[in-house]
Amino acid sequence: VAALLVGDTGKVFGIDVTPEMVEKARSNIALMGFTQAKVELGDFLNLPLDENTADVVISNGAINLSPKQPCVFREILRVLKPNGRLYLADMIRLDGLSSASYKPNETSDSWANCVAGTLSRDCLKQAMTEAGFHNVTFIKTTGYHTAPETEGSLFRATKPAT
Repeated sequence: VAALLVGDTGKVFGIDVTPEMVEKARSNIALMGFTQAKVELGDFLNLPLDENTADVVISNGAINLSPKQPCVFREILRVLKPNGRLYLADMIRLDGLSSASYKPNETSDSWANCVAGTLSRDCLKQAMTEAGFHNVTFIKTTGYHTAPETEGSLFRATKPAT
């Protein structure tokens, strides 16, 4: 979708932590004939991009899978250009608890269902603000639930101009 939005002159750089998803994305890029998009295997904590290079970062259902979310937000801020934007779709906890106060049973189901790493809406906004983002805005919930205590949510934030 991002490759369609940037047109022929823009560039899209996708990153995933799993080789299977990287291969699937590469197959889709080839199938669509996109030349302005590429996908690499990468790490949330060490994005393979130079400082101040991205206009927009889009994250969909990934940051809550990291036990080091404040570090992930700082890394996103590093690669964004001044006034760059973060668009985040991720799960939040509806009961107000955060991963710091919530002690899930550490089963694979807890992580696979996006419960173990989720933060409350306010904790997620605070993590982005503390990382250095401005204009951190909760947009809405999506109605998508992975467990009774979680729901998909949309946020946006901006890197300061200087």
